[in-house]
Amino acid sequence: MSADLRPAWAEVSKSALAGNYSRLSRLAAPAGVMAVVKADAYGHGAVATAGVLFEAGCRRFAVALVDEGVELRRAGIDGEILVLSEVPPETLEVARSEGISVTVYTPAAAKLAAAQPDDLLVHLKLDTGMYRVGARLEELAEIAEHLRGRELQGFWSHFAVADEESPESREFTSLQLCRFEDGLARLAKLGVTPKERHIANTAGLLYHPSSHYDRVRVGLGIYGYHPGSDRSGVQLVPALSLVSKVAFVKEVEEGERPSYGRRRPLTTRSKVATVPIGYADGVPRALFTGGGEVLIAGRRHPLAGMVTMDQLVIDLGPDSDVQPGDEVVLIGASGEERIGADEWAQRTGTITWEVLCGISKRIPRRLVEECRG
Repeated sequence: MSADLRPAWAEVSKSALAGNYSRLSRLAAPAGVMAVVKADAYGHGAVATAGVLFEAGCRRFAVALVDEGVELRRAGIDGEILVLSEVPPETLEVARSEGISVTVYTPAAAKLAAAQPDDLLVHLKLDTGMYRVGARLEELAEIAEHLRGRELQGFWSHFAVADEESPESREFTSLQLCRFEDGLARLAKLGVTPKERHIANTAGLLYHPSSHYDRVRVGLGIYGYHPGSDRSGVQLVPALSLVSKVAFVKEVEEGERPSYGRRRPLTTRSKVATVPIGYADGVPRALFTGGGEVLIAGRRHPLAGMVTMDQLVIDLGPDSDVQPGDEVVLIGASGEERIGADEWAQRTGTITWEVLCGISKRIPRRLVEECRG
């Protein structure tokens, strides 16, 4: 959707993306950084984001689906593109022809990958305790036998609780690292030496230096947010701002209850603004019940009623001079105030990742040089 056809859009800052990548790369060195750009780059726009990161020096990208990799490749994104889950057999040839690396973690998938020409790059994933996908330690010998005779590009796994600070979480992350080392040792006994080892996500990079190995896979950090509490001292800049404009302003009497469900009465005669963005665009209904606010001219204003599909209503108070056409910042900075995707997550009982990925395709993305504020 064109950014010129509706008064609601997302701005994605090139300087924030490039700056975050640069800071995280310095922290990871000598390990390389693989930028995770699956799910449309966490809602930031995969092609545009990957283009900015490529210009900043990134040469490794991770996606969830072959289709996501093909989209990047056909947009001119060079370098390695890795699919993080096993791909359907019928897409192996597409992946190979597009120069997209694949992940295997079952003997059947390893056998199919081994039957492909040698230019198909293969990574082997070990399940060290996430219990989502990945090979068991006991399966490594059979998988390695299928892959014998071809180079193994990577051996990797994924942390489950590396972002959490409790003693139990730290202990489990250490256990995952031990299992990963066990997997490497077993492969070595089988005569298999992967070119690259990788297990660290953003949390692993920030909080567990021993997990860096040869590369780190960074998602949330690239987009400017810390997983869990910020205890690393690394400054990250949120790259995305979600913006709209006031469409309509009216005075509403004290005690009236705007929007569906008539959930909350106005405590005084107030001006109420209508803003043309809603839950179909990724503004969750729970933001109202969680006490969500927006920024207009550097001031916070609460939602006056339940978020609807295409619109929300804002309580401006009795003396506001806000007019139709004034800018409304839902995520981002205005004056000295800032609302982050992490604030939305806290108010709605979810995580920052879900907030960012939830901003719908209906919202046009604009690449801008600098962040707001």
